[in-house]
Amino acid sequence: MKLTPKLSILQLVQSYPFLIDDLAAKNPLFSKLKQPVLLKTMGRLATLEKAASLGKENLLDLMLFIAGRIMEITGENVEIEPPKAHGASAATLSKSERMEGLKDIIRELHTGKDLNTLKEKFAKTVGDITPEEIAQLEQALVKEGLEETEIKRLCNLHVDLFKGALDVQEPPSVPPGHPIHTYMKENERITELTNSLIQELQRLGERPNDTIWSFTVGHLRNLVTELSGINIHYVRKENQLFPLLERHGIEAPAKVMWEVHDDIRSLLKKNKSLLQGEDRPVICKGLEEMAQAIEDMIYKEERILFPMALDTLTSEEWTQARHGDDEIGYCFDIIPGSEWLPDEEFEIAPYQASGLVNLDTGALSVEVINNMLCNLPVDMSFVDPEGKVSYYSDSSHRNFPRSPAVIGRNVINCHPPKSVHMVTEILEKFKSGERDRAEFWLELGEKFIHIQYIALRGEDGEYQGCLEVGQDATHVRSLTGQRRLLEWE
Repeated sequence: MKLTPKLSILQLVQSYPFLIDDLAAKNPLFSKLKQPVLLKTMGRLATLEKAASLGKENLLDLMLFIAGRIMEITGENVEIEPPKAHGASAATLSKSERMEGLKDIIRELHTGKDLNTLKEKFAKTVGDITPEEIAQLEQALVKEGLEETEIKRLCNLHVDLFKGALDVQEPPSVPPGHPIHTYMKENERITELTNSLIQELQRLGERPNDTIWSFTVGHLRNLVTELSGINIHYVRKENQLFPLLERHGIEAPAKVMWEVHDDIRSLLKKNKSLLQGEDRPVICKGLEEMAQAIEDMIYKEERILFPMALDTLTSEEWTQARHGDDEIGYCFDIIPGSEWLPDEEFEIAPYQASGLVNLDTGALSVEVINNMLCNLPVDMSFVDPEGKVSYYSDSSHRNFPRSPAVIGRNVINCHPPKSVHMVTEILEKFKSGERDRAEFWLELGEKFIHIQYIALRGEDGEYQGCLEVGQDATHVRSLTGQRRLLEWE
């Protein structure tokens, strides 16, 4: 066996599995090797040199320890290639020194210094970088005052700067069913679509003639329409992965990536519109820009975001992510595998707070709940299973009058005789389970009033009562077009 600074941890422990426990016992920072998913991903990327740096170990001492354990357990001879000893090389930099070196390089990049010059400086002073360090770097720069919009503006240059170091790192390898595996399966389909798009554009050339265009434009439209399914992929990241990372203090990379998601959404919408026109050179250029932006996002996900998430989130958080992913859904008919399954013994506990009303998805004070209910753009009443009025929202914009005297009153007595039969029928059908909703609308003067009766049921299907929701929909009914920017009334 020959130990070199560039030997991967995964290769080492696959040959000598006992080293997993030995290294964890030697240094608590190496205990992550005991997690199978992390071992397969980060273990493949991390060299002995990198492990020593992350574990704040002297590289030669670490190599001597490993060699000693191998010889002690197996009796094999071990050859050691000693680390280079000249100067303060990248391999001997402390974690803080590495981070300062990286920040200096990024600052120079943002002042306009030549990218190739900075690549050479990076290779000589720092040498390599992990996805976690990229996240920490961006987070540190934001804390020091660098605008997130500036990081977004130059995020592709950041990737270009570190591309050499990122290219040698293999994308994560996780079992089917794990959220990261599903993201990557979706990326495979996205890549197929962008590759098809690029191939069609190459076949068209810069100025396609009428014949070739007529045969191709329909296919281009279909490709862009199917690519629009990427939105579900992004929605899961934004509402599942990003909040979990934020719990660990990783905020800046998620915010930047979300903005890029919105840019890609805009490009998809723009190109759908362009494909209805006839400016072929503009269409081809727009499609090429969109495909490149999508492919760049996949690279950032698989080389930076996903490895960083695997190294950061706990098994309980991945279980939470999988349950939430199932609720949001998947794109391109991708179905998560079953090799990795969420830990069903782990129950996601609702948020709890003392002195508040603990709800399934948060906790609020009674005062705030009352205020929320009274300020919704609707008015509400609730009738219990026995037909008694037990609540109404006392809002100033009610469409029909209510007073405290109505509480406890039979709802039948709250309606004029001519409509009692209708109220009775609704409640009977709600109780029997035959119906769950009734809807009405009417005009009162210039107002258009929309009313819904909704049956509320428990998890076991037991009838809990009837919710009445009324709304003055006059304004909503009059709206046309769209308003995407803030305009105060």
